[in-house]
This record gives sequence, C-alpha cells and structure tokens, in this order.
Amino acid sequence: MYSQLKTFIFRMIPGYNVSDLIYLGMIVFIIAGFLSSKKWTPFFSTVIFALIVKLLDLLVLGQSANVLVEQFLHIIVLPFIITLLYSRRS
Repeated sequence: MYSQLKTFIFRMIPGYNVSDLIYLGMIVFIIAGFLSSKKWTPFFSTVIFALIVKLLDLLVLGQSANVLVEQFLHIIVLPFIITLLYSRRS
C-alpha cells in the first residue's frame, strides 16, 4: 500500500525521480513556511518529513542505505540553502 501511495504521489509531480524528490522537499518547505513565523522551522519540518519517508522506504521497500542517503539529501539540500541564505540576510 505504501508503494502504491508513493507511486501515485510521484506521478502527480512533474519530472523524474531526482526532481520529484526536490519538488516534494520544496512543497513541504513552502507549506511549513506559510504556517510558521520562525526562520528554521520550515527546514526542520522538511528534515522530519524526509526522515519519515526514508525510514518508510527502508522498512517497507527495503531500499539500500546508499540510495536512501542520496534521496534524503535531494529532499533537504535546497531548503537548507534557502534557509541559510535567508537567516544570514536578517
């Protein structure tokens, strides 16, 4: 069931594997940014979301550790860069 839900979500997002993960991380980051007034909360929300998704991939789908780390980084790198630049600006 998890695999079917993940496939359904990735079919809705335009792009292919790596870009899907980047888009998904940015969507979570933007939604958390609208709901929070603090600088680092959207980034931490994105990290928690990425951890949950990658733990499910590990436990349910049995993905290898190298793939999990790479995909985790794809989800959180752009939100981290945006947060870092925004925090230095203020």
